[in-house]
Amino acid sequence: MLQLIYTLTGDDAHPPILDGQIKAFLGKLADRLENAIWLGRLRGRAGAVELYRRYCALDAQARASTLLSPQGYSAVNALSHSTSDENFEAATALFSQAAGATDSVEDAWIHQAAGTLNVDLGSGFCRRTDPTSPVFFGEFDPHSDAESALVLAKLSSAYLGIERASPTFAKLIRNNTRLVLVRKNAGLVPASEQVDTELGGIRLRNVHQDDYTHGQLMDDLIHESVHNYLATFEYIHYPFLIHGGSNDANARPVSPWSMRPIRALPFVHAAFVYFAILNFAQRRLRQGIDDPDERAEAVRCRNRYASGFLVPGSLSDKVREAADVDPRALQMLDWMQRLVASQFEPGLQRDADEPALAAAVP
Repeated sequence: MLQLIYTLTGDDAHPPILDGQIKAFLGKLADRLENAIWLGRLRGRAGAVELYRRYCALDAQARASTLLSPQGYSAVNALSHSTSDENFEAATALFSQAAGATDSVEDAWIHQAAGTLNVDLGSGFCRRTDPTSPVFFGEFDPHSDAESALVLAKLSSAYLGIERASPTFAKLIRNNTRLVLVRKNAGLVPASEQVDTELGGIRLRNVHQDDYTHGQLMDDLIHESVHNYLATFEYIHYPFLIHGGSNDANARPVSPWSMRPIRALPFVHAAFVYFAILNFAQRRLRQGIDDPDERAEAVRCRNRYASGFLVPGSLSDKVREAADVDPRALQMLDWMQRLVASQFEPGLQRDADEPALAAAVP
């Protein structure tokens, strides 16, 4: 618990969980894939044998790269829920592509920003239409060459800006966001999204537009990567919402940041996300921002991000009324809220059970 929160302070002395979690995640994914293959063979699925052959043909690096991709997680997740012929075929196609066993031009759509971020501007995975997604809504509209260059330049600048302000947040992005899918949709404002069925990926809309500012792009890269970080933690350790608990799917606690009713799990995640981008804004302001407009934007963001932690009452009580949340997650909400309040409300007394965290967090 302490390590999870401490990572999100952005302090340079990041805890072991930041790297260790990826190793554990990869191990669990491999186990689940192998379990699904075994179960498929037991049930006489012909695709299980072919998938195993394709999987074994890859070296360790190619296996890891494929499993850690959002497509890899999606394929393993689907097989974990159903060892159907269709799911085996989809997973086999993915591992065949990784081995170069199929003709593909998909890699031509993948570019790098800042030599670190893999950016997808139009592969089949990026071209999908999803009416439930604010980013994948509508038909695919390709970027022009000039727009593609601008997207990559803006993403590079944003990532390098994060790295200058906080190497820890840059590492969090590297470890947890292995693919950035960028879409274009004229007439819509910029947007970002992370989907739990595709861990390792994030989605951005209209990066090329002038109104997608440098500061907002930095915040969104951290924001969506933190969602990946938290979802990975839940996958490895325990879900924040207790399975089998009395979780009302229609319950909507009101977010103190947006003032909109949202579901319980996004409410819990939002607290961690705003804690992270609040700490990032504070680090940038302490280090100094030369451009007055950019500094004013950072101040506005800092105040807005802090505001949700400063509302009357506890965040844990607000979400506890709506769902059965793991007590450890509720404890972390209380810790984060009091840490923020102690910075913005001088003289606030800490609870007796907080000294270790208070001493550790700068």
